[in-house]
Amino acid sequence: MLKFKMTTHRGMLLLPSPVTVVYNSEFSVPADDVTVEFPYIKGCEDGNFLYGFDGENLVFKGQIDEIITKSSGEKITVKITARSMAGILLDNEAEPCIYFNASSSVIFERHLQPFGFNGYIGDNNPYFGYIKISKGMSQWQVLENYCVNKYGKKPRITGDGRVILNGGINGEVLCFGNNESYRYISAESRIKRYKVISDVRLKVKQGNRYGSVIKNSLADTRLVRRRYVDALTGGGSVGTADRIISTSNGNAFEIELVCPYMLMCEVGNKATINDEVIGSYDGLYVHKIRYTADSKSEKTVITLKKEI
Repeated sequence: MLKFKMTTHRGMLLLPSPVTVVYNSEFSVPADDVTVEFPYIKGCEDGNFLYGFDGENLVFKGQIDEIITKSSGEKITVKITARSMAGILLDNEAEPCIYFNASSSVIFERHLQPFGFNGYIGDNNPYFGYIKISKGMSQWQVLENYCVNKYGKKPRITGDGRVILNGGINGEVLCFGNNESYRYISAESRIKRYKVISDVRLKVKQGNRYGSVIKNSLADTRLVRRRYVDALTGGGSVGTADRIISTSNGNAFEIELVCPYMLMCEVGNKATINDEVIGSYDGLYVHKIRYTADSKSEKTVITLKKEI
């Protein structure tokens, strides 16, 4: 089971063994979240940051959102809910401005460093173009817009607080199967045909007509699900259309595995599966993790998707 510490104004506080733990991490959601309940310990009401450890490895770091103290007879427990470091960026509004040819270091120094981030993984080459920060945009939206424009990928802030600008995770390939490194007790494959976008219509000339068509070569021609992108207003491009199609293809297939143990890998990790019923697949990645534990058992539900 995961072990936890928290920071208080008096320093670091080691928390008792949890009664229950729920940990969620999803590739398409910026912030991981943890809910942990444990026997009451003096000083925990003053908690600020929560740290989760798998053995000696830090797997979660985040600011505490809520602390609930529950008293029932002689039993006193505390439930803490926290989100990983990306939650801080989601909660803070950015100052409106326009950047021209901004480098990664400029974005980091102005939008991440003030909130406790120590560095980032990525190059420092400028993005040759402009990034507009409108009133009401969050710090996360600034980072996301910059990375999507520069790399064509969303950033990822890992559970332990590392900022990866191009969203990629460098780690081992997780091999699932009875004769592989990681076993599971159940597997379920899902084909979601309704997720697939068949084509995107683009407006590339003045007028009312969306005359250019980007077709999805993987779509079933019997089913039509269409989107429209206006490339004249700065709200989209051919690249936007390609991303819409690519994302829809990635969302159309997934495999869910139930592992009877704790598996604290990074979402985004590459994966393979070798299953007698579902089949064998390469080119997968970990899209979602849900870890739950109590005093009697623990399990990890892993959702795999195809790389796009």
